[in-house]
Amino acid sequence: MEEFKYKQYTDEENKIYYEAMAKIMDGLKNGLSFNEACNDTYVEDKELKEFIKDDALKIMIADLHYMKGLSLPDVADILKVPIESINKANLEMLDDIEITSREFYKMKTPGNPIGNA
Repeated sequence: MEEFKYKQYTDEENKIYYEAMAKIMDGLKNGLSFNEACNDTYVEDKELKEFIKDDALKIMIADLHYMKGLSLPDVADILKVPIESINKANLEMLDDIEITSREFYKMKTPGNPIGNA
């Protein structure tokens, strides 16, 4: 498996990220659907906006499914997002966890092999 590197964002991009994320979460709390909350949040950089949108969906899945125990179909209904989008984001999250835990293990145990067993 190839090495995966996360993009490093500038201070300005981080500021935009946190402001947009807060606005999306506020929109959801105020009864907007996920897409309405995202569409109501302006981010000039389209790539950054897609990253924020993807992250917000994963955060909501983590909260509603993993923390509160709702089924993925229920999460899709609450957010008014197709179940296919929920399933895709959930699998991406699990991949992210796998990559992060592998990198953390390598960092904490340099020189030790890490296999696929």
